[in-house]
Amino acid sequence: MSAVTGKIQGDRSQGEDASPSAVKTLGKALTVLEAVAQCEHPPTVGELAAVVGLARPTVHRLVQTLVGTGFLQQNANDARVSIGFAVLPLASSLLDNNRLRLEALPHLQALAQKMNERVNLGILHRGQVLIIGGTEKPNLPTIYSRFGRSVPLHCCALGKAMLAFMPPDQARALLEARPMVARAPNTITTIAAMEQELAAIRERGYSTEHGENSPTSSCIGVPLLDRNDFPVGALSVSGRSMEALKKDAGEALATAELISHLL
Repeated sequence: MSAVTGKIQGDRSQGEDASPSAVKTLGKALTVLEAVAQCEHPPTVGELAAVVGLARPTVHRLVQTLVGTGFLQQNANDARVSIGFAVLPLASSLLDNNRLRLEALPHLQALAQKMNERVNLGILHRGQVLIIGGTEKPNLPTIYSRFGRSVPLHCCALGKAMLAFMPPDQARALLEARPMVARAPNTITTIAAMEQELAAIRERGYSTEHGENSPTSSCIGVPLLDRNDFPVGALSVSGRSMEALKKDAGEALATAELISHLL
């Protein structure tokens, strides 16, 4: 019996169900952890308390517990909080066992070589696009994509590609669940306009994003469909020229079809 298995069984022997207070505390700790991950800059405990809507002493105790377990780290000089290294084995295990990512990555790399542009892989997660893979354009040495970064559905090629190929009522529910905030000059901010956009995407087979997520962004997106033709993810190709991306959209469509057949 492994040490981990023994600990789990030992914990169960003390009672099958955790107390309601323990469950509440766990929920608050996870809320704090997620809030830190979403902050653009490491927050102080006071700032974090304001974000999560909990009392400062409560957040302080939760932060100290998470720091002690390595899931958070705290700067010794200014006491600001950031994500700790203990999350990396969890994230690595998830990414290394995600079938969509494993099947897609070789083909994303080949597509990046063909189009000489950056390629991203995203899925729908909690009402947003979650980036789970990608590869930089061939002449750059590092992968640019921030794995785990979330982007609103309504303003990126990945999100619009998935929305266009799911049942219309499901797409509308996702759009209604969050404000369609303008992030750049061309962001679509009404459901009526978005539904027209989604119809055009279905017609041509791929989405476009030009000055919608950022003023200089240009992307095309293609859905990755399962055996029931439901979008389980999408790939996007980013470049400086929308005209060039559209010209080579057939490469992205062919890659998406190949990946979809493997799912």
